[in-house]
Amino acid sequence: MKPDFCVDLTPHRKLDFCSNKENKEKEVVFLEENGGERLINKCHSTISKEKIPKVGMEFDSEEEAYNFYNEYAKAIEFGIRRQNIHNDANGRIIDRTFCCACQGHRKKDKRDASVKSHRPETRTGCIAMMKINDRYTGKYKVINFIADHNDHDLVSPSKTHFLRSHRCITDVQALQADDISSSGIAPKAGYYLMSNKWVT
Repeated sequence: MKPDFCVDLTPHRKLDFCSNKENKEKEVVFLEENGGERLINKCHSTISKEKIPKVGMEFDSEEEAYNFYNEYAKAIEFGIRRQNIHNDANGRIIDRTFCCACQGHRKKDKRDASVKSHRPETRTGCIAMMKINDRYTGKYKVINFIADHNDHDLVSPSKTHFLRSHRCITDVQALQADDISSSGIAPKAGYYLMSNKWVT
């Protein structure tokens, strides 16, 4: 006997992405810099020039450079991660590369034969990156910056905070969470309290 109804098993919790077609339809602006042409997405025109990485920019620390590139990535709507690093004999960071979270390719899963449902592919070989170097000056200097992404989708503005590099809380919020926990308030009630009153 066949059932007279159907059950919709389509997952409903899904991130909203900007389509590749929309990204490709965005105009591009060619800027001449240091005798060459650099491809810059028109989305750069939506943010201030001070927030766009440029070759020659200097930072006092590796952490400061990471935070700057992460803020830029949030404005452009993609996630980042730390990639290559080189240290001197004393362990001090000489150079570091920050890249798009979609950089590289996932290694082949050894469980391919037994896995029924694979996780979505998140590595697409994206080339967007920023590299800093501290070999010649006392500060970390941007020596390479690639703004162009490959064919992967960018996250919509309403979902950017779900990306790993953008999931963070401020020091004030962390202290508030500690106070709530030490007061014996249940986690669920604590989250509700912070979301309605204390989060700034």
